Amino acid sequence: MPAAGVLVKPLYIDPFNSVLLSSPPLNVTDEQKRYIRIVLDIACSDSKFAQKAYDAIVHILTGGSVVVPVVTSLTPNSAVLGSPSFTLHVRGTGFKAGSIIVFAGVEEPTTHVSDTELTTGVDMSVWLGPDVLPVLVKSPDGVLSTPMMFTFVGTGTTVLLGEKKLQTQTPITPLPPSPPPTTNVPPVIPPKSEEKEKK
Repeated sequence: MPAAGVLVKPLYIDPFNSVLLSSPPLNVTDEQKRYIRIVLDIACSDSKFAQKAYDAIVHILTGGSVVVPVVTSLTPNSAVLGSPSFTLHVRGTGFKAGSIIVFAGVEEPTTHVSDTELTTGVDMSVWLGPDVLPVLVKSPDGVLSTPMMFTFVGTGTTVLLGEKKLQTQTPITPLPPSPPPTTNVPPVIPPKSEEKEKK
């Protein structure tokens, strides 16, 4: 997991997702596959890229409908900085074996408990400051759920842990405002005029 304060690149949202997720599988002949491969060999910069593109296209054409994972809850949904590490329970629907929890943009080691629950460990030693981070589930087909937010809070704030609230003991003291910057510039003395010097 990235440390607190590290920017996580937003996940790409595919505008064709709704079309691809409801498409029936197609019968692509070997001849059609061969033509697809020839076009990709010509158009792609190298053979490895052409093979990856070919595999992806054939998978999309022949795969049919895809199940979209849906996250409905996180337990816990927040943690107080300095707390011990814990197991995060992600609940929802469409969690096939091989589904992965994506925590703050990082794919985490995931245990598939059932089609409605996944778990992963959260190492609290890497989180240094308050933050709100997305938690998603990635299916074996590469489809991402809508994110649900997880909150790391500093001490002295109220934390919602399932149905219970926990009030931490050390209040957060805001920093005083910074004083305005000062400059040590000497005053400007106007030059003496020549007329006054002649008198």
